[in-house]
Amino acid sequence: MNKPSRETLTVNAIRLFLVTLLPFSCAVPPVVASEAPSRGGALQTYPMQAIAPTIAALLGVPAPKQVESPPIEQVLKDLQGSKKVAILGVDAFGAAIWNRMRDKTPYLNGLAAANNQAQLRSVLPSVTCVNFGCMITGGSQKTTGITTFDSKLACEDLLSVLRAHGMRSGGFGRKDYTGDRLLGRYADLSVPGKAGDLEVMAGLMEVVEEKTLEFVIVQYGKTDDVFHAHGPFSQEAAEACAEADAWLKTLVPWLRAQGYAIIITADHGQHEITRNNGTTAGAHGSASDLDCLVPLVWLPSVAPATESPKTFHPQ
Repeated sequence: MNKPSRETLTVNAIRLFLVTLLPFSCAVPPVVASEAPSRGGALQTYPMQAIAPTIAALLGVPAPKQVESPPIEQVLKDLQGSKKVAILGVDAFGAAIWNRMRDKTPYLNGLAAANNQAQLRSVLPSVTCVNFGCMITGGSQKTTGITTFDSKLACEDLLSVLRAHGMRSGGFGRKDYTGDRLLGRYADLSVPGKAGDLEVMAGLMEVVEEKTLEFVIVQYGKTDDVFHAHGPFSQEAAEACAEADAWLKTLVPWLRAQGYAIIITADHGQHEITRNNGTTAGAHGSASDLDCLVPLVWLPSVAPATESPKTFHPQ
């Protein structure tokens, strides 16, 4: 009998510690949320539809035909000359949640300076499949036709445009999440069957090391799960934000050393609801700022390291 590899053992170990929940439906919950606290009006807000044309312009290809917004000029200026771009989407990590959890996200706080951050406004309904679909098309739900992560896009997508111009893309996420079922389906490469976010990251790194991908988009899913289960401002949510920050701390410098410019954002936020038994949970889907305003942070790539960074293996 063959002896299990170290990678197999670590993957099995992580499955014992990471709690993975079934993905929540794209249906809009019947609840009205209050508005998010103001951030002082200091940050510019752009529509979610601006992401796809921004990536297209950076990579020197036409935007999908139906885009509903121009690209973000400040991002184009700061990331000019990028040959590869990665979008890191932290599911449900709304701007109001980040504001509340700043003490849990020191790495992300340190990346975000006054001149390299803004906000995005999610398209409606403010749910995962619709907004990740928007990121790769530049269109709202009426344009994309997305209602679930298994929906067929009704419009041109950025990944197909890149393919037509000789470029390749990767779409990544947990098994049976939007990153897997939607992004992975339209991208050239993915890592299907990964149960947790750390496994997805390890698989992504292996693919990037072996293949040339001009565009990468990845969904980090645990935050949304925990926020739904306990509420977006709970102690459990704080711990989930700290884990997401650690994920970014590993993945961002690794991708930048591989030549990727980085865009960190989220698909939507969440608001608190109270269950019939009095416990707190989280929901989203409304037009409120709590559900729709999400962070946007961008970083250029860094000069290639003299020694190739090592692939991450879950411990």
